[in-house]
Amino acid sequence: MLGKLVIFGLAIVAVCIGHSSAVAQNSWAQQLVQPQKLDFGVIAAGSESLRILTIENTTNAVVHIVGASPGCQCVIPGDPSQSLLQPGEKATLEVRMNTRSYKHQRDTYLTITFDAPGLDVVRIPVSAYIRTDVVFTPGKIDFGSTQVGAGGEVTCKIAYAGRADWKILDIKYTNPDLNATLKEVARNASLGTVDFELTMTLAPTARAGRIREIVTIVTDDQASPNVPLMVEGIIKHDITLANDNVKIRDLKPGEMTTVKFVVQGAKPFTVEDVNCPKMQDSFKVKLDATEKRVQTVELQFTAPNTPGKFSEELIVKIKGREETYRCTVSGLIR
Repeated sequence: MLGKLVIFGLAIVAVCIGHSSAVAQNSWAQQLVQPQKLDFGVIAAGSESLRILTIENTTNAVVHIVGASPGCQCVIPGDPSQSLLQPGEKATLEVRMNTRSYKHQRDTYLTITFDAPGLDVVRIPVSAYIRTDVVFTPGKIDFGSTQVGAGGEVTCKIAYAGRADWKILDIKYTNPDLNATLKEVARNASLGTVDFELTMTLAPTARAGRIREIVTIVTDDQASPNVPLMVEGIIKHDITLANDNVKIRDLKPGEMTTVKFVVQGAKPFTVEDVNCPKMQDSFKVKLDATEKRVQTVELQFTAPNTPGKFSEELIVKIKGREETYRCTVSGLIR
């Protein structure tokens, strides 16, 4: 009788495992999410830690993402960059660890829910080890929002408690616009504590765009020598085009018209050239050689002989800069 019960129990387990495997295999949404697991590794208490999931619609139908929910409050998911995905489109989902309220080993999951083209749920395992002997204040190097040419400087305090002879051996990063300076400010051998100040500078020559870099603090710990520290910031253009699209009124072939658009800057500047590579013969440009914070560019347009709608790129060159600025010029030739 006992043998029959054991066999019966094993049969139930086999059926359950088979059912779970079938459910996983039948999940149409599972294959859309990458990576299939998030491992934050060893991170410091108080640090800002980020991982990014990519959701790509590889189906032939429209996909709708309802949202993401954590299995533990130690995981903080953001909203997807877009919730409705046409075939071929991608969305990203930022996931952070709560290193201020939680410590040591964390093993949990993130649930992503979909309701189109059908209801489906994807579970992504999430793991991290939050070490308590290293603390960053603040939890990341954040340059905030700054303009091109301004540069920046941020200092992060690194506090360690453990070995009296603990050392930071190196600071590693790949962004050439960043520079790190490390300074030991206190060491208490009896308590086994060490305090450092890490100052990161952003070069004024850094181009416009988003900064997202992981700086690696290399220590003499044999078990876990590397501690990641996030660096973030946004460098904004100090020069902007007021018009994304310069519209030209409907014209007949050979007719002429004049349009104007505005270029704005944080400091006085000069527009050196405006070019439309695919319609060079149709444009004549009038520029002001005086340095101003607001420049008005006048374009004289002669309609070509080819009728129909057009939408082409205008390239604006600023004196003394390699970087160019772009907008669209559009209209209709009747």
